[in-house]
Amino acid sequence: MASEHHQFEIAGTQLRQLGWRAHCPGNSDSSWSTSIEGHNWLCTYSTDSTSGTVSFTLSGHPNPDCEVLDEPINAWFKFSLLDREGWPVPSRTRASSFQNWRIQQNWEWECPGFITRDDVERQEYLNKDGCFTVRCDLAIKPFTAKADAFVTVPPSDLHQHLGDLLARKDGADVTFQVAGGETFSAHRCVLAARSPVFRAQLFGEMKDSKSTGDGGVIPIDDMEAQVFSSLLAFIYTDSLPPETDGTPSRQQHGDDDEAMVQYQHLLAAADRYGLERMKLVCQDKLCKHIRADSVATMLVLADRHHCPGLKEACFHFLTSSANLDSFTDTDGFEVLNASCPAVLKELLTKLACVLIF
Repeated sequence: MASEHHQFEIAGTQLRQLGWRAHCPGNSDSSWSTSIEGHNWLCTYSTDSTSGTVSFTLSGHPNPDCEVLDEPINAWFKFSLLDREGWPVPSRTRASSFQNWRIQQNWEWECPGFITRDDVERQEYLNKDGCFTVRCDLAIKPFTAKADAFVTVPPSDLHQHLGDLLARKDGADVTFQVAGGETFSAHRCVLAARSPVFRAQLFGEMKDSKSTGDGGVIPIDDMEAQVFSSLLAFIYTDSLPPETDGTPSRQQHGDDDEAMVQYQHLLAAADRYGLERMKLVCQDKLCKHIRADSVATMLVLADRHHCPGLKEACFHFLTSSANLDSFTDTDGFEVLNASCPAVLKELLTKLACVLIF
């Protein structure tokens, strides 16, 4: 909301004179103008010697140079007579407002008899200079059609319900057996909806007799149970289970290595089943585990599973001279040359640019 205010000072001795003179709107001591939200506003006051009162007028008109003249506005305005301490006098405060309104032509709001002849004798209304102080407040807010929120909609809990469905195995119609013999039950429709590979395996061209729902078990011979369990959890809840959240904040170096290896396996599983968001989550986690003795392995992993973000993070790590010196003390160059020479060539090109510039 855009807002402004202005204070008028009116000499009390002037108002005590019998022949009150009217103030011309153009005088600097009797008018205030401003432009808010594409509209020009003018506030003036005048005296009436017959009734012995001071009246205020607020007028508005559209600014022809504004591009939002057709947009409705909400406006709020108030006149307040301030006491000696500068606080509004409740009996001498008047306010008004309008909503969803368009100013298509000149408009005025009059506040007649705001200060009366009786007020002149009220010393508590005069400041130390013997003047009345009147404050004009004006606030403009673009209109929005959004209604007040009578109902609060909570965040989606779909992931919780699907996670419970996986845990309870209600209606499960497909079973997988991983290396070591552990089995996992799941729902083929959920798997197919989330993974293009599972969709092809269970309903498409990759479909075989073991996935037709005749009681067969689908073998997953090259994946550990913990990795496949985390894969299923992500498919149902769009997040990895909390127990996979290993971070560099762990103080034990062995725990850090374990977390790094775990996310490497999860990244490979995500790539295998076409879970792009899970790949990004794993890349983000692995970027926190890049070290001189692991960066070569990370680069191989990034190249094999098409992870440009992880690869750039590794390149950025090696642009540090200290990290590069530590890297040269390992067999990282040999690992890259044997596994993915194209990545090694790209790395050398980037390092050459860094060393030149």
